[in-house]
Amino acid sequence: MEVLRVGAGLDNGRRFRRGKLDDWKYIYLERAENNTIHSHARRHAEDEEDLFAEVTADRHHYAQSDNASDLDSGLSRRRDVQTEQSIDLRPPDRYRPYASLSHPCDPENPRLFHMFWTGPFTDKPYLAILSFLFTQNTGLHLKQWSEDTSCRPQFWMWINPGPAASVPNPNSERDMVAQLRSNPWAAPFLHPRFRGIVEFKMWNTTEQMDGVPELRDEWRSKDLFNSGGNVINVDKKSVSTPGAKETETNSDLTKRTGSKSASTYDRLSVILSDLARFILCHRFGGIYLDADTIFLRDWEELWGWRGAFAYRWSRLPRYNTAVLKLNKNSALGKFLFRTALKNNLDFHPMTMSVYLREAHLEGLLLMLSDALFDSAWLNTEGYQLLRPPQPYFSR
Repeated sequence: MEVLRVGAGLDNGRRFRRGKLDDWKYIYLERAENNTIHSHARRHAEDEEDLFAEVTADRHHYAQSDNASDLDSGLSRRRDVQTEQSIDLRPPDRYRPYASLSHPCDPENPRLFHMFWTGPFTDKPYLAILSFLFTQNTGLHLKQWSEDTSCRPQFWMWINPGPAASVPNPNSERDMVAQLRSNPWAAPFLHPRFRGIVEFKMWNTTEQMDGVPELRDEWRSKDLFNSGGNVINVDKKSVSTPGAKETETNSDLTKRTGSKSASTYDRLSVILSDLARFILCHRFGGIYLDADTIFLRDWEELWGWRGAFAYRWSRLPRYNTAVLKLNKNSALGKFLFRTALKNNLDFHPMTMSVYLREAHLEGLLLMLSDALFDSAWLNTEGYQLLRPPQPYFSR
């Protein structure tokens, strides 16, 4: 790797990726031929390939033999629990530097940002998209963008029309576009100038769930609105929400769109977004961000790393999936979906942390420092008061 320190500018003059870039160079760029690879790294890659071939051969052998049960020897199984079926995993991806690709955009590692929104479009997602346009290398300041020079990141805003528990009608997509055109916060991004950069896409829960092979055949028998083991059953006349002093009617929950107050926010949409982020990253690749995210700088260096990550939940050693990156159709994604399915579709980040810890798979999902994304978290919770983030926000 060659240190060229390009992009993003850390408080060094104007923060736009324009003009002379010498003062902003600080990250790694890939070379077509990496001469710094060591022999042990090459041997490690060869060992991984040999291991994959060996495991594949063993699977085939046991599948054809009468001793397939030997794979489970020594393991205890709870009574009346159905054995999990074998999952087909694709071969590990070979690392290919961007410079060696025929096109700057790697189809296996798309530069996509996903965001999920329910109800009328407001200033919150407007500000998130605006910050994306101001900080990422979209080339909007150029008269003409050359597709052969660099990969342009895209922002996909997923709109869930109406309440989270509603079933879209056949005209939902046309109605969604009409509502966006009439909405002063959304209409500017429908201008042809942003085509191919900002895309509004309709979220259809049934279509998305059926698009994940690990969920397709079983998700209908589970509780769709399950968060941390607390299930909201929208089929009952009334539901009791854990932690709430009052009982809300089913009509109140299913008809609510958007957040009205801290005590009456759209819980169904929040729970649905816990599920949506994993589906979107698993199906399409890219990075999911919560709708209250504001971009402060270019994410170029994060695209350069091909692994999966989320960030830390404040001071707790748990994942916060408000920022989540997964590779398309990855083994990690398959494990998480199958495990969540066995736990009644619980995709709460605290629960996902338990899945990974108990399976000893935390190494597959890198836990990035909380300060990398949300430097005010610890301060607002009463920690690190002598080292507040700068600039300091009192509230």
